[in-house]
Amino acid sequence: MKLAIAAALAMSLAGCGDPPKLRVDEAVLVLSPVDSNPSALYFTVHGGTEDVKLLRVVSPSIIRSEIHESGKDPKTGAMTMAPLNNVPVAARSKVEFKRGGKHVMVWGVNLRARRLGEMETEYIFSNGDRILVDAVVQEADGTIPDERKKVT
Repeated sequence: MKLAIAAALAMSLAGCGDPPKLRVDEAVLVLSPVDSNPSALYFTVHGGTEDVKLLRVVSPSIIRSEIHESGKDPKTGAMTMAPLNNVPVAARSKVEFKRGGKHVMVWGVNLRARRLGEMETEYIFSNGDRILVDAVVQEADGTIPDERKKVT
């Protein structure tokens, strides 16, 4: 009897642990080589204990942002890009925003973010969560922005 109780207790504790938490990481803003063109923000969303939707990404360092998805036209093979109103994030899943797929287009990155090589980003979800993440700011070739190189 004691062995059965100990086994049941061990099994119930094995399921214990911290539940997954909705989070965002690996945020990188890749600057457009042409200042008047939009830049692209890439990151990964890790789902928590419930299904949610990513509704918006904002930052005090930018003028405007839009969630988009790239793909290929099945008929022509041409690259396409379409805006998304939201992005579903299933519980305990991972959604990657990366080149050639989902990404956030960003207009008007300010000089401060370019000089610091980082900017604060805020991810707004359908459950009311607002997650702040510092995104790395880099040139299209992966180097630090020119403005940062000039700062002494």
